[in-house]
Amino acid sequence: MQPVIDRGRAAALAVDADIVGEVRRKGYLTVPGGAFRTADWAPALAGLRAAYGDLVPDAYLADGGAYRLRRHVRYRYRAAREALLPERPGPYLQSAEVNPFAGGVPRHFAPVPPEVRDNPFLHALLLRSVRVFAHGSAPCDWEVDVHLVRIRAQADEIGLPSPEGVHRDGFDFISLHLMDRRRVLGGRSIICAADGTPIENPLLAEPMDSLYADDHRILHGTEPVRLDPAAGAPEGHRDMLLTSYRRTD
Repeated sequence: MQPVIDRGRAAALAVDADIVGEVRRKGYLTVPGGAFRTADWAPALAGLRAAYGDLVPDAYLADGGAYRLRRHVRYRYRAAREALLPERPGPYLQSAEVNPFAGGVPRHFAPVPPEVRDNPFLHALLLRSVRVFAHGSAPCDWEVDVHLVRIRAQADEIGLPSPEGVHRDGFDFISLHLMDRRRVLGGRSIICAADGTPIENPLLAEPMDSLYADDHRILHGTEPVRLDPAAGAPEGHRDMLLTSYRRTD
């Protein structure tokens, strides 16, 4: 797999929000989807959103549920080359301390297809986030994990976006981006201080509505989603792009 070189794409994806300042000041920021200037990225963004129709069941749900589907890809960001390098598929591991629901077990998720791994909008979003989270720090390499996750709600089963409850992911920073939300009710985000004190309960409702957070300072979770009976359909879903960032030197 060839490296994906940052040739200005991170700067090209503009966002009308002070992510650096607000994450530094209070540990997190919710950003409305309209703040992302995605017009030049429309085909790539549409391709990324379409990929959620090809996810596979998550085999690691301890409650035996069938409500979560996902795929995963990991990159390395090399500061010296300003490059994202996709890695070969490998296990994803969280400690039982940060994820009592599924932590402590190496989880092997289905990889994303090449067209997602090489999606230019995804690259631009990740490169921009690395620059945001690295701002003001000495250059360093980063490990970047990306999960495409669909939470499905049906008449006989609610969807649990955060079955482990309010939690940390065990990284340095995270960003969560709504890709699609159809025929579901609920699903408000839960933002708490590190000691568990509730801070905010925003609803990510429109495409690219996002949450950026310092994973050391902020706990996060999401309320269950249930099928909207007024939709007249057998199921609904909430599609999220979940990304996490860890310094590696």
